[in-house]
Amino acid sequence: MLGPDSVAPMQHSEFEFQGPVDESKPEVAWPGTPEERVDRFGFRTALLVLVLALFVAAMWVANRPSFEKCSTLESVSERNACYEKLRDDLSKPPAKGADIPKG
Repeated sequence: MLGPDSVAPMQHSEFEFQGPVDESKPEVAWPGTPEERVDRFGFRTALLVLVLALFVAAMWVANRPSFEKCSTLESVSERNACYEKLRDDLSKPPAKGADIPKG
């Protein structure tokens, strides 16, 4: 029986996650073939462009005038100018989309 100050020996695990070390193959971070490198570069570039586009879209949405932003302005003239800009932005026809008949 082990005492409170003694250390139990390490037990051998049935699940050996570290396989035998093969020194003949170097471990590299990049895939082996040039096609795989190009694919990885293209995927990372597309991901970066997507993240940048989402960032720009978030900034555009955050900087648009809104009723909440206009109502927090203290100056009456600034508030009215903000409401007019908001009204103009909201009354614009869509740039592209369904053809809406006029009258």
